[in-house]
Amino acid sequence: MNDIDSPVLRLIPYLAAFTVTIFVTLAVIGSNESNLPITLVTAAIAYFGTYFLTRFVIGLVVRGSRDERGKDLE
Repeated sequence: MNDIDSPVLRLIPYLAAFTVTIFVTLAVIGSNESNLPITLVTAAIAYFGTYFLTRFVIGLVVRGSRDERGKDLE
């Protein structure tokens, strides 16, 4: 994410990952079959999966918009 200059775009993956982790963990805790290790593993997978997927999508959008601006200048 070195090519993203906006602080807001750098903050979005953390907020999205935190939000998804809360909802997924609450869903796992709500089931009667959950225990601490399963809950922690599920929370970790949800956090890192969401964080890296969001970073990837934002990177694609930013690179795509920069390519479009570059074509407009030519």
